[in-house]
Amino acid sequence: MSDKLQISWDDLNSDKVEKKLKEQEAVSSTQQHYEHTNVAVPQRVRRFDFMLSAVVYLSLFGAIGGLMGWGFGEVLRYRPNAQTQANILIDQYNEIVVAMQKVQATDEQIARDTKPIRERGRNNAYFQIETNPDLSDDQKADLTNKQLELDRGKDFIASLLFYGVCGVTIAVMLAIADSIIERNINGAIIYGTIAAVVGAAGGLIVALVVARVHEQMSTDVVGEAIGQRILTQTICWGLLGLFLAAAPGLILRNGKRLLIGMVGGLIGGVIGGLVYVPVQETLGNELISRLIAVVLIGLLAGLSCGIIENVVKTGWVKVESGLITGKQFVLYRNPTFIGSHPMSHIYLFNDPTVGRRHACIHIIPGGYELENLPLGTPTYINGKPIARQRLKAGDRIQVGQTQFFFQERTKS
Repeated sequence: MSDKLQISWDDLNSDKVEKKLKEQEAVSSTQQHYEHTNVAVPQRVRRFDFMLSAVVYLSLFGAIGGLMGWGFGEVLRYRPNAQTQANILIDQYNEIVVAMQKVQATDEQIARDTKPIRERGRNNAYFQIETNPDLSDDQKADLTNKQLELDRGKDFIASLLFYGVCGVTIAVMLAIADSIIERNINGAIIYGTIAAVVGAAGGLIVALVVARVHEQMSTDVVGEAIGQRILTQTICWGLLGLFLAAAPGLILRNGKRLLIGMVGGLIGGVIGGLVYVPVQETLGNELISRLIAVVLIGLLAGLSCGIIENVVKTGWVKVESGLITGKQFVLYRNPTFIGSHPMSHIYLFNDPTVGRRHACIHIIPGGYELENLPLGTPTYINGKPIARQRLKAGDRIQVGQTQFFFQERTKS
């Protein structure tokens, strides 16, 4: 027969017993809380999840940015070539004058028959210079050269507008791609604004370089001219490419992300520049060649950024279930915050169980740790609630209704 445990009234009311009961009550309450707040993860049919791959949507957004840049750029850049128009009018004018002189027409008759052409050339400086009877040939040549210098300034402004607009639209579309996929309007506004400034700066620098490069590479040899035109376009578009995808790295203040954007944009710009002149020579249409080149530059810049990011990433999480299934988040920031606030690095929208800053992932020597923040339901790793825990490749993280698959690339 076992001995009976006897507890006196004083023992029952002692501080030690009271403390122990409170601890057991807290444990029981916590367990019940976890049981009720382990949110069921909704399953969805995966049909177009491949569109959430960075390689795919960055390429698409870059191409759209190039198309928009070409459209707006052509509208701003369009300026009829005054010298070409003048040459056409001058040929028509001289043809009439020669014909009238053959029939010994009077000056009044010549003036009457050439009046429609003179009306069309009234605002064309080249035509006015060439048809002015009071100017000598040397004076005409001198005034024509001065007008050419003036037009070079106008061409520079046209190039500035074209490169600037292309730089802005491609940079903005590449910068807002992630935010649009995540349905984060605030993030899209912030990233897009910074990208517009960076793209405009790139366009300004390229426009300044264009004039200088053309001066250094001018030649009258046709064979060499084509090669030099290809080199000129490659330099200019490659330089612009450096600015196209730099905004996210600047905003994140992350050198690795900045380098990925600059290298990806450079690759897109260089390839686009290389095909610019061959396409123009093949099609014989400068307008279409610019369209193909600019769209290709945007597409390749986005494609290159997506590929490079996948190659050099060391830690990332991929959404396995939830509203943005298939989206991958590379862990650049330390810490990387997960939450329902639009400025969270991983933004989970339309989920009432997710706190503003629900959890964060820390980059630590040799790996990553996930920390639960007390602003929402618990955070889980492989179905178990955690406070702070080291992550291992293959771990499944649950935050609210969203489940992530964690992966890391360890150094060999």
